[in-house]
Amino acid sequence: MDGVGVVVLAVAVLAVAGTGWGIVVLVRRQQYIKSLRARGWTFVNSPGFDAVARLGNPPFGLGFRREPDDQITGRTGSGRPFQVIEYTSDHWSGWVAMVALSRRLPELWVTGGETKPRVGVEATVVPAPASLGPGWQIGALDPAYAAEVLTGAVCERLTALAAGQAGVNLSIDGDQLVVLDPPRKDVDRLGPWLDQLATVADAIDAAQLDRWIQPEQPPRLTFYHHPDWHWIGTDDYLLQVTPVTRSGHDHSTSDVIRGRDGDGPPFVAFTHRWKTTHTESYTDSEGRTQTRTVVENHSEPVLGFQLPARMPSLEIGRRGFGRGISFESEAFNDQFSVVAQHTKFAYDVIHPRQMEYLMASSPASFRIVDDWAWFSVSEHSQPLIAHSSWFLRGFLARIPRFVWRDLGLPEAPYPGVLDPAANGR
Repeated sequence: MDGVGVVVLAVAVLAVAGTGWGIVVLVRRQQYIKSLRARGWTFVNSPGFDAVARLGNPPFGLGFRREPDDQITGRTGSGRPFQVIEYTSDHWSGWVAMVALSRRLPELWVTGGETKPRVGVEATVVPAPASLGPGWQIGALDPAYAAEVLTGAVCERLTALAAGQAGVNLSIDGDQLVVLDPPRKDVDRLGPWLDQLATVADAIDAAQLDRWIQPEQPPRLTFYHHPDWHWIGTDDYLLQVTPVTRSGHDHSTSDVIRGRDGDGPPFVAFTHRWKTTHTESYTDSEGRTQTRTVVENHSEPVLGFQLPARMPSLEIGRRGFGRGISFESEAFNDQFSVVAQHTKFAYDVIHPRQMEYLMASSPASFRIVDDWAWFSVSEHSQPLIAHSSWFLRGFLARIPRFVWRDLGLPEAPYPGVLDPAANGR
């Protein structure tokens, strides 16, 4: 057999093997689904976002890519609703199991054994109860809440849940008790494991926790620790009213978010996508000059905050070419470049305490145009939006009161900085 024949035969063998393996995988999947349904459980191949809409703590509540996949639902032996679901986000991918609780409660994080804390969690580490034994870590926003949840009965059942496992990564997310990496491949093991998880939920329901009950939230895409952020998705009207790139064609928006943090200024953030087309020349295989049309895709992040009053233009950025306005602090001048429509306005706003704040905060470059502050961020991301929101609230709070009055407001709209230089006269 010549070389060509060997190659053809090898390709044919690989194709047959690949087809055979695909059939094996398909048969196993169908058998797995059949075994789930034999227990009275429901299997959904492509669930909608409503499957995880009530969940807002990591791995949920982070980023813009949130994709639920294979879903198993049913009731435990004691009748408690459960869900086991595959979930993929910008920060995590894997399987999650959860059983329902009778009350919506604040977040609580419990890890034990060979497991790592979840990415993005913002909680205080509190001492683990002695009844849990060594190797456990507890996180909560309020240590008193953690102490009231982790009763002796809850700790006993957590210990039982951890027995025979490499680790446990458990949390309370609203009215769901959530665990990462359930034993979902083995249906005969999954059922008893869910029943055991339900006993932990039973013990939590029995604890005196009514004073910690949280209000019901609408089922929508939420952002962890940002309750007033709202997912819009697309809103191409923004292309008419925001400072996006105007050249090119096929302009669109994606991942549009609106919201605010506390009493800070409201924002809009999104990704702007567009295309450009140009013609280029090339030489074909016969040496002739030809032309072809090339389409290129582009994107840029857009982040703007609406201000409570129209202001003279002011741009603050990292030191680049040109010095801009000089200030009394050489350290500030070395780090920042300031350009303003009115120099006096820049000096009024950027006083010594404001300079210290800017140097300590390291914000993205931004410019104030009328009643908007537009940030030049490197990407459209939840952390950058959050940092810019936090920074701008502090920046505006440090603008002296007399500046706000000159702008037509009776008082400073963002109080909270107890600093005479910032509060003005």
